[in-house]
Amino acid sequence: MKKRLLNARTIIFLVAGALITYFLLSESGSMESTMVNIFNALGQANVLWLVIAFVLFALTQFIRAWRWQVLSWEYPIKLNQSLPLTAIHVGLAHLLPVRLSDVALVGLFKKYASLPLGNGAATVILAKIMDVIAMGFVLACSFVAGFSGAIVYVAASISVLGVVSLFFLPLVFSFIKKMVNATAGPCKVVTILEELSTATEITAERKQPVIVAMALSITGWTIKLFMFYSLLHSVGVRGLPIWQIFTASAITDLIMALPVHGLLSLGTVEAGWVAGFKLTGVTEQLPGGLTVIEAGFSVHFLWLFMAVLLMLGGIASLLIKGKRGKI
Repeated sequence: MKKRLLNARTIIFLVAGALITYFLLSESGSMESTMVNIFNALGQANVLWLVIAFVLFALTQFIRAWRWQVLSWEYPIKLNQSLPLTAIHVGLAHLLPVRLSDVALVGLFKKYASLPLGNGAATVILAKIMDVIAMGFVLACSFVAGFSGAIVYVAASISVLGVVSLFFLPLVFSFIKKMVNATAGPCKVVTILEELSTATEITAERKQPVIVAMALSITGWTIKLFMFYSLLHSVGVRGLPIWQIFTASAITDLIMALPVHGLLSLGTVEAGWVAGFKLTGVTEQLPGGLTVIEAGFSVHFLWLFMAVLLMLGGIASLLIKGKRGKI
């Protein structure tokens, strides 16, 4: 039954992504001219800004890998283990629909870093919440730099709710564990829920690692938003206030973090991009000649290419280590 529901949801989002992609490409003008503009922008992309974007993207992955190491508690992950796993996870997030990459990451943690399923899942969940907190904080700060408005309070509230939820997670998992135990008795699910409950506790010994992980999250998010800034510059979009770019990019990345996108994240990511720019008052043409939609697809394709390139590097690293017997 669960498998059928997952398959159905996957198909729904694949179809939805295709429909949204078609709608956005048509909405920007004639589909043919829109595609020509996108491919022209990609073909004429500024190499220097692309290199800067790639370096920033690689740096965000290093920071994420470092954060996995910090959050792994009693089952420490070495940095040389978490780096390739992070690259693979990020690449899969771009390729696979409905956040199946997170499930894959938990399996990768178990296989290559010996993390029990519950601890691996807890690490991913804690990191996701910290991403939401960091996103709310950075987005609120960038929007304040432009002008005040309701979004500032929404973003700040997201950060506060995220912080609060960090401390309530053990209670939630403990409650679910008791419910499952009462209905199904001792089983694998109960064991995993118990591991989740224990691994999400913010104990006295874990307070400092949590603060470090939170600081890494905010740093990583800030660098990633500058990556989007560089990608826009590479396709000729220059002169936009940085707070507008940050806002649109943050909403785009938030869409990537939610289990709502289809294959290659096409359509849904661009919809977030359009919504983000609309929120800042930009709806049509951008400096440099591209429309918001054309720039969105251009940036997305470049972002996807960088993610896949680093993912291939991560896979190669695991294969080499496997041949040397270091895994």
